[in-house]
Amino acid sequence: MESIVSYPNRGPWGKSSWRGNTTGHLLVDLFRHFKPRRVVDPAEGSGTTRDVCRDLQTPYEGFDLHSGFNLLTDSLARACTCAPDMVFFHPPYGDMITYSGNVWGKPTEGDLSRCKDQEDFIDKLQLALINIYDALERDGHYAVLIGDHRKKGEFRSYQSDVIQMGIGSLRNVVIKTQHNCVSDRRQYAGSFIPIRHEYLLIFRKDNGLFAIGPLATQRLSKAFYGTWRNLVEFTLRKLGGKASLSELYRFVGTPEGHENSHVQAKIRQVVQKHFVRVERGVYALAS
Repeated sequence: MESIVSYPNRGPWGKSSWRGNTTGHLLVDLFRHFKPRRVVDPAEGSGTTRDVCRDLQTPYEGFDLHSGFNLLTDSLARACTCAPDMVFFHPPYGDMITYSGNVWGKPTEGDLSRCKDQEDFIDKLQLALINIYDALERDGHYAVLIGDHRKKGEFRSYQSDVIQMGIGSLRNVVIKTQHNCVSDRRQYAGSFIPIRHEYLLIFRKDNGLFAIGPLATQRLSKAFYGTWRNLVEFTLRKLGGKASLSELYRFVGTPEGHENSHVQAKIRQVVQKHFVRVERGVYALAS
């Protein structure tokens, strides 16, 4: 495993007909380097990660929206039989490829490739990463394969967005050369530079889930206003859809170096603005 990798052939894993899937050679190198005891892929697509883990004889669990698992609303920790020490996640790159209703089945709620705009995509991607982080065992790693996106002349570096979210400790950035892209067959005029790479971002779980909120708030731009809202939404889902403020306070906890009153005030602000009060001091997800 090196910081720049290139695999001209996708290998025998997964289905070559599944649009947007990655080469299994990347996963072979990733897993041989980190030597995980258990791997989870919450968006396994055609099963590339499953096939690689089978060949490496690594215990594996895989989930996907097309098989009924919604990473935005279903707890990955509860779906797994035990906590993994490695999660590989290859999300859609915005609406570059539409999956539900195109690659498989009918248009489905929770499809990250069907977000209303780029900000909606980033907001929901953050919620998915919180879910992944929660499922990991302490000191485990999650790896996100993500690319840049250009549409109607607008360029967006999603890898920069993921890094700024600050969900876990960034350990490595690997640049992967892309081969056999649809865009390879196109002719471009002027100074246009085609995108020929992706990023594999590798994070480690160093802290509890809700160290994310205060730490991220210190360094994130206003573009990530959704951090606290996503944390509270995730907590409410995990607690059955509704919870009292005292339950939220207990679940969130207070990271070292942060005032407990400040964390609780932020939680109150978020639930009052974004969630439904069902009785005094008790809030629920909006329908």
